[in-house]
Amino acid sequence: MSVPKILTFTGASGSGKSTLVKFLLEETGYKLIISSTTRQPRGSDLPGEYEFLGAAEFTAGAGPARDEKRSGDFLWIKEYAGNYYGTRKGVVDEALRSPDVYMMILVPEVLPYLLDYAGKDKVLPVYIRSPPESILQTRLEKRGETLETIEKRIKESRNWDKRAERSDIPYVFITNNGTIDEMVEQVRKCLGTI
Repeated sequence: MSVPKILTFTGASGSGKSTLVKFLLEETGYKLIISSTTRQPRGSDLPGEYEFLGAAEFTAGAGPARDEKRSGDFLWIKEYAGNYYGTRKGVVDEALRSPDVYMMILVPEVLPYLLDYAGKDKVLPVYIRSPPESILQTRLEKRGETLETIEKRIKESRNWDKRAERSDIPYVFITNNGTIDEMVEQVRKCLGTI
């Protein structure tokens, strides 16, 4: 398999998406496709992961459609927890023209828009299966989550994994068994670079 233009990473909260992408950014020279959001920056955001916009600025480029629609400057728009998220068509076009490989962290609902727009031969959707419950619990505890939230997140992570396995999205599945090295090795095998 030739290396795709865009690698996407999807998985439940705590699956290791951001850790994996951060490592690949530092070690491979791959680049990040910037997405837009109306939410406030977080310490866990990757450098260059988001363009932070005000609601009026965001929706001005969106046209009349909302929530997961292709509209105006955006390939998609998704509302979550009172904030908008989206990716501009122009940044995807730039990635497709570039000689570099680009990455994105995406929710399953928007992946079909990218696959249709860019072409299935240009995108490799990677799904990271959730780590064992003990590892996930430790990660969430380190983030300061309450026991009630941890139990909810563990249940949600299993549901995410089940939905991904039944999905029509052509995911390549990797498993997070607790170490970044194992995940990177699985990605490299998917890309035929080992």
